Amino acid sequence: MIFRIGKLNIELSFPLVAIMTAVIIFDTTMSVIICFIAIIMHETGHLAALAFYGAFPKTIKLTLFDIAIIDSGKYTRNSRQELVVVLAGVTVNFVFALIFYITFLCTNMIFFRNMALSNATLGVFNILPVDSLDGGQALFIILTKHFSIYRSMMILDIISFVVLIPVACVGFIILFRSKYNFTLLLTALYLIAIILLKHRK
Repeated sequence: MIFRIGKLNIELSFPLVAIMTAVIIFDTTMSVIICFIAIIMHETGHLAALAFYGAFPKTIKLTLFDIAIIDSGKYTRNSRQELVVVLAGVTVNFVFALIFYITFLCTNMIFFRNMALSNATLGVFNILPVDSLDGGQALFIILTKHFSIYRSMMILDIISFVVLIPVACVGFIILFRSKYNFTLLLTALYLIAIILLKHRK
């Protein structure tokens, strides 16, 4: 499914549309929708940074496990500018987590507490030094200032596994105790699979 917002093309995969439709129908707690709003805010941070550097993308592809911003200006920016773009998403999450938490303290409305928690959680997760996450991309940019691209990739992969294995263990514990919450475990295994598949190419 493809639709346009101004000059921006947004491509949605069928599984994502199906899952979001089911969520809208059955998620009476609005927890998934709140998480989705935090994700939109995160990606808006990246888009704002790209627009600031004059490289607003023409296409964004959304699938069940990934959001790909087609960035045509990626190789025209210097390292500092690239770091700004990479870290803009988590910056927005942390800023709004603080804003929503202050709003919660003033109003005592659970919605604002959940929005603060969702943004903070998304920001913390994405800042992890793991390949495919913002923190991993930022670390790779820093590493390439001191090492070759190949060595930087190897260092990032090692650090990614060191971080993801404990995360997967925590995800398993959460699943074991809750009997249903497999989100963290599935996400960790997905990120590990991406790294392994990258080396098979």
